[in-house]
Amino acid sequence: MYNKETALLGKEAIYIDGKDNTNDIQSYSFMGEKCIVAFKSSNKKYTYNRDRVQIIKSALQSKKTETTFNYLKEIADTVGLKSEEGKNILADSYERISFIPEYAILANYLNETHPEDFASSSPIEIYPFGFNLSQKDGVNNAFANPLSLIEGPPGTGKTQTILNIIANAVINGQSVAVVSSNNSATKNVYEKLEKNGLSFVAALLGNSQNKKEFIESQSDIPDLSKFQLTDKQLTQVKQKNSELLIQLTEKLAQKNELATLKLLLENIKTEQRHFLHTLQTSVDFKMNGSLSSDRLLALWNSITDQERTGKQFNWWKKLVYRFRYQIKDKGFYTLSHWDMIRIAQSAYYRTKIAELAYRIKSLEKALHNFAFDAKMREYSTISMRLFKNELHRRYQHTKRPIYQEADLRAKSTSFIEDYPVIMSTTYSLRRCLAEHTVYDYVIIDESSQVDLATGALALSCAKRAVIVGDLKQLPNVVDATMAQKTDAIFQAFKLAEPYRYAKNSLLASITQLFPDVHKTLLKEHYRCHPKIIEFCNRKFYNDQLIILSEPTTEREPLLVYRTVAGNHARARMNQRQIDVILQEIIPQQQLASADLGIVTPYRNQTNALQNTFAGTEIMADTVDKFQGRENDVIILSTVDNEISEFTDNPNRLNVAISRAKDQLILLVHGNKSENESNIADLIRYIEYNNFTIIQSKLHSIFDYLYKGYEEKRRRILSQKRIKSVFDSENLMYTLVHSVLSDDRFSKYDVLLHFPLRSLIHDYSLLSPEEEKYARHHLTHLDFLIYNKLGKNPVLAIEVDGYAYHAQAGRQTERDAMKDAILEKYDLPLLRFSTTGSGERERLVRRLEEITAIRQ
Repeated sequence: MYNKETALLGKEAIYIDGKDNTNDIQSYSFMGEKCIVAFKSSNKKYTYNRDRVQIIKSALQSKKTETTFNYLKEIADTVGLKSEEGKNILADSYERISFIPEYAILANYLNETHPEDFASSSPIEIYPFGFNLSQKDGVNNAFANPLSLIEGPPGTGKTQTILNIIANAVINGQSVAVVSSNNSATKNVYEKLEKNGLSFVAALLGNSQNKKEFIESQSDIPDLSKFQLTDKQLTQVKQKNSELLIQLTEKLAQKNELATLKLLLENIKTEQRHFLHTLQTSVDFKMNGSLSSDRLLALWNSITDQERTGKQFNWWKKLVYRFRYQIKDKGFYTLSHWDMIRIAQSAYYRTKIAELAYRIKSLEKALHNFAFDAKMREYSTISMRLFKNELHRRYQHTKRPIYQEADLRAKSTSFIEDYPVIMSTTYSLRRCLAEHTVYDYVIIDESSQVDLATGALALSCAKRAVIVGDLKQLPNVVDATMAQKTDAIFQAFKLAEPYRYAKNSLLASITQLFPDVHKTLLKEHYRCHPKIIEFCNRKFYNDQLIILSEPTTEREPLLVYRTVAGNHARARMNQRQIDVILQEIIPQQQLASADLGIVTPYRNQTNALQNTFAGTEIMADTVDKFQGRENDVIILSTVDNEISEFTDNPNRLNVAISRAKDQLILLVHGNKSENESNIADLIRYIEYNNFTIIQSKLHSIFDYLYKGYEEKRRRILSQKRIKSVFDSENLMYTLVHSVLSDDRFSKYDVLLHFPLRSLIHDYSLLSPEEEKYARHHLTHLDFLIYNKLGKNPVLAIEVDGYAYHAQAGRQTERDAMKDAILEKYDLPLLRFSTTGSGERERLVRRLEEITAIRQ
């Protein structure tokens, strides 16, 4: 027997028949299968069957939980969110919390313990708002796990995913709170519900104005009788829904493959154009047309290996080539290795393009015959009908009362039954209804912009949580003064780094605290022109996105405008760039009537742009303010004379680029910097894809006060990697790949044994002896690190084995000659001796210098 004859003192909560009676109970005790309860209002004791009573412990009984919670309370008191009366509503919200249910997600967050996964969960079959493969995974993860994370890169349909989670939660009789750091994200979800005639299940609350508008706009439940299904109809519709779901899942995989192949085809064609451009002369030799691209690639590598090792084509090798590669013409072996390689390359590109085109045509035919778009519409209609049938069953005999504002707290239980979807900001959620209200699900949208203090408030109301956001987009901003204050509190409490307020958004904190949290990356992208989002995909998302968008206009998707060199930026404002927009870009690109937005890193430039375009339809704002918005055409005004760390921030650039649906116009200064930067990578990408770079013709006499400089960049075509016969080089190859796996260096890749002659197109800088050495087929770089986006070399690496390089002699002379050649062509070189140490540190430090990473 368990006795409890004292006040609960905030350590436990007691529910009777599912209702929280904690504040009304004086004491309780268990006797066998009975629970005896004494209420404060009466001396009389009541007896209940044990299964009617639920005792819930408070997570604050744990010392670690209490410490972390007290830290957040001090943060809330320091940060503050002031009401119109000057009251710190954030601190007040924390002061009101005396009990945190041990099942609330906040308990796990405070105690750094991963919530236990559910034993089982049936796969979701109803997606009333449509779906794709990764959205389907995200919805299923949300219902299979108490804590899940949905990573939503730009244009991947995170709102659609949230809507499907809402629909299935309501079908299950569960309550959902949808929150974000601002009202715009939640209003977007509400408007989508409204568009589909479903807003009657949702209450848009939060601040006092939203509450007032809700109270004044309450309406009756719409007539849902037309969606009612008989038992027989329900069985038939569910069967049809399941069949379509299976079919569509299969076809969605084909649709994704089709999109991937289309992009690959465009990229191969671009690479082929660059290859053909480098050909000075063509060789009159045709490969057998029946060889596959894989077989041609094997031939290419085989010839390269043959040249590298210096082996001759003996009778056995020729016999192998005859049967394996269908080379029967003896004239092939009279050619140089270099010409052989070019022949194989040329045939590879032609064949690969033909193979891709064939597979694309096959997939297009299969999807056309299936009538994919029509089937997806049919499926969404059926799923929506099943959802509305369930809503009819739920509300058919309900006469919903008209609530007053006081009822939101006084009648919270019945209110949630009437309005199972609550929308609010993170910091207002606990104030929407009664303090003890806990939702079955809390969905935190735009979580990269949610700070820890307000995010924790939302988690305190959640049995389960779905965290939606993108670490590659802009986080919440903590100014320097507040960062200093909150860091002092953080250091005093000595917590783990993920709890540092100034450095972590809620999304970043949860990702670090729970590295094994169930994550879903929404991969399918629908917003931007393929060539616009492909840069973000390569640069920021490690080629994980599947680009399903199609070009919708004839506009060139990417353009660069350069101002003339000069010191045009003053106090984070650049009038010259504004003049270029006004006098050149808009008229030349015919943007006067376009859906145009202008983004810039700095508020001062924004103010000047807004003054310039006041009274027009043109939107101008900072990149930070544009997050979540889009325009057909975006102009990115970089402002800086030389790109700053703030402008070049990868998250900021990712957001800026992905606002553009049809066309992105990058406006940069004419002062070309030697430093590597994200902006420079974008320009290289634009150049590599043969898009236009325009030199502004707007000049000033004062431009001549500035001495500009330019650097010619060379491009190379990458060759396939081959394995070295030297263990020392294989070890270095592994080390280089390990270093390049760091996100900071993800834009780079490495090639092994790259011919020096492939780097040089103009030998005029070399002496006759140097030219002879550079042209030799055995002269190569052990490793060449290059930029994947522009295919330009950035760093050469040589591995100096002791036996070959320790003693003075011919090898030393060759090393010195190679060093001199690379210096003439401005290619940095790192030499690693096999008897040295600290290779990783040296390589990382050199790459940091090259990429101009500022710690």
